Amino acid sequence: MMEKVMTVDGALPQVSLKRRLATTMLPRPIVKRLVGLYKRVTATFEIASNSVYDFRRFLIWSSAGRTTLSQTQARAVITIQSHRIEKGLALPAPRPGFGIDAVTSLIECVDAYLAEFGWDDTIAAGTDALSAYRDFNARHQVLMPMVDHALGRLRMVGGIQGLPIAGTKNVTRAEIVGTLPDDLSAFFASRHSVRQFAPRAVAQDLIVRAIRMAQKTPSVCNRQTWKVHVFSEPEQKREILKFQNGNRGFGDTASHLLIITVDLQHFTSAGERTQCWIDGGLFAMSVVYALHSLGLGTCMLNWSVLKETDRAVRTVAGIPDSQVIIMMIVVGNLPDEFTVAYSVRKGLEDVIVVHQGTSGGGERLDCAATFQPGL
Repeated sequence: MMEKVMTVDGALPQVSLKRRLATTMLPRPIVKRLVGLYKRVTATFEIASNSVYDFRRFLIWSSAGRTTLSQTQARAVITIQSHRIEKGLALPAPRPGFGIDAVTSLIECVDAYLAEFGWDDTIAAGTDALSAYRDFNARHQVLMPMVDHALGRLRMVGGIQGLPIAGTKNVTRAEIVGTLPDDLSAFFASRHSVRQFAPRAVAQDLIVRAIRMAQKTPSVCNRQTWKVHVFSEPEQKREILKFQNGNRGFGDTASHLLIITVDLQHFTSAGERTQCWIDGGLFAMSVVYALHSLGLGTCMLNWSVLKETDRAVRTVAGIPDSQVIIMMIVVGNLPDEFTVAYSVRKGLEDVIVVHQGTSGGGERLDCAATFQPGL
């Protein structure tokens, strides 16, 4: 069903001298059309100009189409190939000998990385993935001499390693269910965007603890593309927050300011050009819920800005050009009592679309018939 379209016609821009002259010389309908055309052309140019800004940075920093990779780009490629193997091993019934192309690519990338950058956790994770792959195939009497030779070379360089940091592991439903609270609905319902903070500073170790919890956030091929820039010095916070209009009146009272970013060097193709917003948004929400679980107040500050503002805050905050700024988050201790915005939430019938059969269409859910109050 087509939605109705709302026409914005009320508040026109401030009337300039040229506009006054135009209104005296031209019929009002023509003036309105010219103003509308001008606004459309201006918006089109602005969108195009800022899209070029994003395009340029993705082209420069992603590894799409490149044959020479930075260390971060090479790590991402190894992580992708390692995770392809891990995902295959985690299927209900993996096929012995599966994914030989991923295995071959991983061995080549690991050898090249090792020669250029030396042994580190990236190589260790790749080695563990290859070891898990070799062990799986051995249990099915499938020989993998190429993998055996690669593991022999890598073990000689890396030496005897401790517990695996990659591969697969077995878990039970009981283990997972045993960690769950009785009802998370109260936890979710109690999170608010907080704009009133207690004056005492938040302990830095709580920020670190929350970020550690948030690192379990899913990301594309487990690349974990995010970074958190942490600021607590008052003057630096004020300088950064000047570029974000949504924090006026409260931002400088927060104990900490976090800037969530995603490093474009982790992405490898044009199809991933917008993946930074997905990975970064998921991670930011995890950080906020982790901070909430520690009894801290947060407010997420959007970063929907033009390129000039984006460039300016990078200079002040020291954000590299390779990183996309996803959002800012202010963090503070909760006062004993405070006021929050009590915002209306959409009904489930406006959110859930149920698809049935192969028609391709969807129907809005009849929530009154489906859900009982309180469940």
